[in-house]
Amino acid sequence: MNILQNSKDIRILSDKLTITDIINQGLRFNIPIYQRLYVWSNEQIKTLLGDLKRASEQTPDDIYYLGGIMLAENNGIFDLIDGQQRFTTIWLLSKVLKESLSPFNTIQTGNEVKSRISFSVRDFANTFFNLNGEQHSFTEEENKELKPICDAFKIIKDFIKEENVDAQTFSDYIFNHVLFIATKMPPETDENKVFEAMNNRGVQLQQHEILKSRLLSKLKNHPDLMYKYGMLWDACSIMDYYLERNIKNVANLQWRDLFRDSDTEEEKEDIELPDNILERLSKDDKNKTKFKLNDILITPTLNDDEKKLLTGITEESQKEESYDSGKVRSIITFPMLLLHTLRIYQYRILKISDPNESAEVKGKDLIKIFDDYNYFNNTESVICFIDLLWQVRKQFDRFVIKWVSNEEGTEESHLIKRLYQSKTAFQRRAPKANEGFALLQSMLYHSQQLITHYWLTPFLNKMMHTQDIEELYSYLEKLDNAMFCNPRQDLRTMSYKMLSINEANLNGNREFVKKELESHLGTNYPSYWFYKLEFILWKNRQIFNKQSDWEDYKMTAKNSVEHISPQNPKPEDVNIVFDRFNDNEETRKNKQDDFGNLVLLSPGMNTEYSNKTYNVKHIEFKDKRRLDSLKSDLIFENNNWNWQLCEIHRNKMIDLFLGHLSFL
Repeated sequence: MNILQNSKDIRILSDKLTITDIINQGLRFNIPIYQRLYVWSNEQIKTLLGDLKRASEQTPDDIYYLGGIMLAENNGIFDLIDGQQRFTTIWLLSKVLKESLSPFNTIQTGNEVKSRISFSVRDFANTFFNLNGEQHSFTEEENKELKPICDAFKIIKDFIKEENVDAQTFSDYIFNHVLFIATKMPPETDENKVFEAMNNRGVQLQQHEILKSRLLSKLKNHPDLMYKYGMLWDACSIMDYYLERNIKNVANLQWRDLFRDSDTEEEKEDIELPDNILERLSKDDKNKTKFKLNDILITPTLNDDEKKLLTGITEESQKEESYDSGKVRSIITFPMLLLHTLRIYQYRILKISDPNESAEVKGKDLIKIFDDYNYFNNTESVICFIDLLWQVRKQFDRFVIKWVSNEEGTEESHLIKRLYQSKTAFQRRAPKANEGFALLQSMLYHSQQLITHYWLTPFLNKMMHTQDIEELYSYLEKLDNAMFCNPRQDLRTMSYKMLSINEANLNGNREFVKKELESHLGTNYPSYWFYKLEFILWKNRQIFNKQSDWEDYKMTAKNSVEHISPQNPKPEDVNIVFDRFNDNEETRKNKQDDFGNLVLLSPGMNTEYSNKTYNVKHIEFKDKRRLDSLKSDLIFENNNWNWQLCEIHRNKMIDLFLGHLSFL
């Protein structure tokens, strides 16, 4: 095998590679940061071991082909781009078997004997495999990452014992007959892109995980910063839990590490994570537990203390303050949050003023978008971006709605849960009464494209200036009017323009709104107008004496515009909005498609409405326990329905719209 020695060759080369080749050529291997540490399951490991045993017994003279591995040379060490799970499993097997495989375990480098495999960034993993049985301390989080490797050691040991494997014979077979096809990439190859293309085995990495590895690689000369900013990234990436829980678990902290005055005697409301978070992320010996590699290789089973260790459960953690956030999930994905943060970075840090240069929110193209802009080529830019990401995520959890499940777990609604602290507990609590701030966000969530939510860019940017909830509420109302109550524009560029517009100039266009709502668009009306009206009605519920009836109203998913007076009424239906005898076809259609004669429903409710008469719809609406539409509630206060009532209703709704625009 000569290709690994030819470091100047620019071709992609492949050749056979045996354990003997690896030892004779003194090859060392590295697991890059974008690779998971080790994730093979019990079944995968046992399948490989069983295949190797059968091959060694039934065809002892034949080659056992273990598949391909892809390599990239990096300062004399070869990064395992693809095939690392299989390769690492053979290496773990060699550490248990020893015998003739012992030279494969380690390599002499100068005066030191080191493990043949090393791990980028994960210093704790390198320490773990260089222990030689010595005692060492690892944090609970580090032990969690090492758990699959510990499990693999036990599975291999149990297999050898239960299958009566002769260690010497088995080692000799693996040493002489296991064969890889090694493919070496040319110098200057972009490993991340190759890995992304080749990553079709095992657990598929997501784009944001690959992006993380690329950015953190710029901090490789600052291992402490790489460690800390990696934890910040990981904490931000877990979107369906709150950030305080994420960073506590990722960094293996206790509540008093995050909130130094956690022993408070009185309850505190709306507490937030500290600004100096990096100071809280030091590796502290108090969170480490003594651990021996030999314990894994020798002890056949784990005792209760070791099981607690590997699952992160300790006496110290059990004594800690309790925490409860309920079941929640984010309204956006982490790639979307990254792209909104990138847009804020463009505006705040890079001072880019041209909206046409702003990044698109397109999660499936996350890596391509970051590559196209190519901003993060040095330590300072990466640190600045992840610092901003942390701040954005912190305020996102504090002021942006989440999907919150009820206690039974049967229903979700949009709420903003605030973090409370008492002497013995931390808890995320929902407000006792419905909040306009949350309802407005819910309206925007339901009425806008779910994969972009461009309104979030200026909204999150505003949170960088103020954390006053009333100020943010007022700003969001004005932002909503400016973005969606004006003639339609490209939302990517429009939302970026909003970043630099003075708040006093964030206005809706009254003439445009009036014209839109008087346009007889029927089922072609955008859902936004109905959702927006629901928010305005709720906010003005006292005008209709509906304070108690509408207080707990929640926005729900609706996308089907329905006619109150049906398009094809039955002959006996007298509650219709047109004159059967005097209105021509165009007039009849305009009246039916009038905004006053329309409501927004879920597809299921639309099917229920179908071609039913007004009287039937009226009865069925009143019989429903759930209030799905405030506009419907006003319409069905009428015992009958006709064009005059339709006009009155439409004009009142338009007046409310225009009043809302003027009031702000």
